[in-house]
Amino acid sequence: MLKNATQFHIRPARPEEAGLFYTPHPEEDKRLGTVGHVRMDFGRSGNEFWHTWWPRGPEELNSPVFKAELQEVVDTLRESVLKNRFAMERFCYEHGGKISGGWTQNYGYVVETEHYRYCLRCNPSPGDYNGYCTAYDLDVQRQNMAQDKPLVGRVSYANGDAQEFTDAEAFLKCVREELPYRPTTGFRYEVLTDDPVVRKAVDDIIFDFYGEEAPCQQEDHEPRPEQGMTFGGM
Repeated sequence: MLKNATQFHIRPARPEEAGLFYTPHPEEDKRLGTVGHVRMDFGRSGNEFWHTWWPRGPEELNSPVFKAELQEVVDTLRESVLKNRFAMERFCYEHGGKISGGWTQNYGYVVETEHYRYCLRCNPSPGDYNGYCTAYDLDVQRQNMAQDKPLVGRVSYANGDAQEFTDAEAFLKCVREELPYRPTTGFRYEVLTDDPVVRKAVDDIIFDFYGEEAPCQQEDHEPRPEQGMTFGGM
């Protein structure tokens, strides 16, 4: 973990965190407690600093306390990775943090405080926006996750976008609608539930798409005891 000039710590993103650095479905923003993101650009010279705030959550999350901390975090990062385009390029080269998604290589860094997580996506290439800093309210996120229903499925795309589903019908609808565009979007799905009805429905969608009949019946998707497991008494 890298320590900066103040109490904030910045660390390179892990590959599985790539989805946190891009704009997901609004439902996922709500679940993660997304407050919004700052879009940043160093201008043509590479030494300017243009920035715009984009809210992505309820207005009450954009509180004075949050605004003050966000300002402090950005001011701190301006001393290193956000100093200018050259400094960003050097920082990314020295500290890693490569994440998938985007038309060019992007780098991700995370700053986490007691109540917020800031995910900074860096693109040191000229001719595009150079940074996006997405802020998440950890208190809201923890509360939502404690109340979450079990996940039934997850989908992802080649550009790094991802979405998780707790509603079976919404998951099946997404698979059905996105499957035809898989060659161009890199659409992938993962069934996370053991519910045989859902697993059979996904199979039916896949086989129907390819013009075949699903070979399995619903009972074939029923959970089976692990090998060696016994039932009953002694």
